[in-house]
Amino acid sequence: MAQQTTPAPTPPAQAPPAQTLPAPISPITPAPTSPPAPAEPRSTAPASIQQTLTPVLGPDGKPYVAPPLPGPSQTRIPGAFDTSIIPTGAPRFLFTPSVTLAEQWTDNFFLVDRGRTENFRTTLGVGLALLMNLPNTQGSISTSLAGSYDTAPDTENFSFFPAFHATVTHTFTPRLNLVVSEDFRRDDDPLFADPNGLRRNRETFVVNTLSVSLNWLVDIFRTQIYYRNLLFFSDSSDTISHIIGGNVSMPVGALNTVTGGYEFSFHDTSENTDTFSNRVYGIFSRQIGTFTNVGLSSSFSWIHGTNDSTLFNISVIGSHGIPGGFSVSGSVGYGLFDSSSASKPTHLFTASLNASYQFARGFLSVGVFQDVRQTAEEGQDFGLVTTRAARGSFSYPITPFINGSIHADYSRNEPLESNSNIASSSILTAGADLGWRITNWLSATLAYLYIDRKSDHDTRIGSNPIDINQSIFLQNSTENRVTLTITATF
Repeated sequence: MAQQTTPAPTPPAQAPPAQTLPAPISPITPAPTSPPAPAEPRSTAPASIQQTLTPVLGPDGKPYVAPPLPGPSQTRIPGAFDTSIIPTGAPRFLFTPSVTLAEQWTDNFFLVDRGRTENFRTTLGVGLALLMNLPNTQGSISTSLAGSYDTAPDTENFSFFPAFHATVTHTFTPRLNLVVSEDFRRDDDPLFADPNGLRRNRETFVVNTLSVSLNWLVDIFRTQIYYRNLLFFSDSSDTISHIIGGNVSMPVGALNTVTGGYEFSFHDTSENTDTFSNRVYGIFSRQIGTFTNVGLSSSFSWIHGTNDSTLFNISVIGSHGIPGGFSVSGSVGYGLFDSSSASKPTHLFTASLNASYQFARGFLSVGVFQDVRQTAEEGQDFGLVTTRAARGSFSYPITPFINGSIHADYSRNEPLESNSNIASSSILTAGADLGWRITNWLSATLAYLYIDRKSDHDTRIGSNPIDINQSIFLQNSTENRVTLTITATF
């Protein structure tokens, strides 16, 4: 069983700190059963200055926090610290060692259209998760060391896939706190390198993301400075990205908040010319209900590289939440892209939506996204692309010990620049998972996943079709996966 120490005193009441919260990983993640959701720029509006005088408790017994407003297009503003990772009454330290054994079958290991190769991958991993709940420091740290063996010919049969995730916040004073998050992964599954499907080959890669944010309340001004570093390395491409930013929020009246900010980013890639950009953004929000906010956001970017370009966006934003029920956050807007190499500007309808509903037993989650993505700020650099994505999932506890879920994700990407070295592409994933908690320390998961990857030379998202190099071709492929995972925690 997990080792516990004496419970920690209840921390002082305070506004939640801010951070960029990467997708959490379990102590052991030897093989993907459910693919990562299609990626979109992770950004949320800074926390509102207004606070609820009488907190409303959520289903977990903690004060309910409404879903945040989405951040302006292209920005990387760190979001709010996820307090749900700290269970109610958690001890100061909670250690959870684990061992995982997984067997995965795929009918198309090399992701080709013809001459498909089956593969059985056996993975054995050990992991350790640490939960911290100190008076001024809270967070979660998990790591795994996994070794795999593949049966497919013409491969390096043995592979090593470590992973590490950490998110920690420290409160210096009620007005000053620091948040640090770190994500590291070594893998060969292109779904983990780019869930939107731009990466199409099975190749070992290493990706590491570090985020640091300092949040300081000065009188009525909520200030934030942050730094984000991303490293992506593989045999075919390397990308190093740096983002430095800051913003200031202040209340205007009892229900309004105004935010202004700036970001500078620099991208060093092995394939494309190094680029840097300057970005300014602003947000106006109004609280119209206890857990309801609406507003406007806008951003303008100057991007300097092989071609100089500008990117403008203005959006209507909103969020609404009901404790233990419905939650939604989204934006609808207009984007304008112009480049020194383009004959005319590109007009784009932009949108983002993340919604969920908690039934009496089941849980439904859906999302849509359409906007420009600067891929060098997310992983491997594929240049500027327009992305249209949609996802949906539903989970249901069949019994107190058996849980089932289904999910589907679709994403389409189109190059935005005429000198791009990629073709338009799309990816569809769909699957089902069945989890069984055998005992308090032993669990099993059976998962099926279908993946369909396609490419073409069409431009359907933006208003200005570009001339895509017809010699560029990404191989179409389909893949079926079945994964059985057994995990023991101690």
